[in-house]
Amino acid sequence: MSGSVFGIAGGSVEELGTDAARAGRVGEESTGRVLDMIAVESRRDVWHDLDVPARGIAANIDHIVTGGTVVLIVDSKRWRPGFYWTLENTSYRWLSKVEHADRRTMAMIQQRISAHIPRALVRRPLVSIEASRPGTLNVTFLHVPGADAIRTSALPRRVRALVPDEPTDPDLVAALYPLLRTR
Repeated sequence: MSGSVFGIAGGSVEELGTDAARAGRVGEESTGRVLDMIAVESRRDVWHDLDVPARGIAANIDHIVTGGTVVLIVDSKRWRPGFYWTLENTSYRWLSKVEHADRRTMAMIQQRISAHIPRALVRRPLVSIEASRPGTLNVTFLHVPGADAIRTSALPRRVRALVPDEPTDPDLVAALYPLLRTR
């Protein structure tokens, strides 16, 4: 028995015509393929491209993996190669500041999902980061507020460790399905 995949990875990334928008879509699609394989090989469910359950919030949730009553939020990033690190709440790639790494949206998203599904165990979110071009990407010393930063290659192992291999509780399915942006 395999899990289910809901939504389309990268489905609502705005077509801004910018390099950042294209990289965002490619990153979400790449992470989506990794997560879809987890659903095929297990009983976990994978959700792509969901609304944050809060009025006035325009951000989306890239991915969620569920099993039993456990929810794991996964944000996709596609960044330039380099050594990323954080010191005193400021993140750097080599010696240049990387302000986009210090946004505090992941803690807010975790809190909103926890409030939306009170019986769920909402794990600390993951930020899955892959290189946008050839080169070494190291995020070992990067501290994203409210989340754990990992390379996309480590994602399957982390998901298997954090989300039980069992069908998603029907109450979680009922709570998450209306949040899908793309069906």
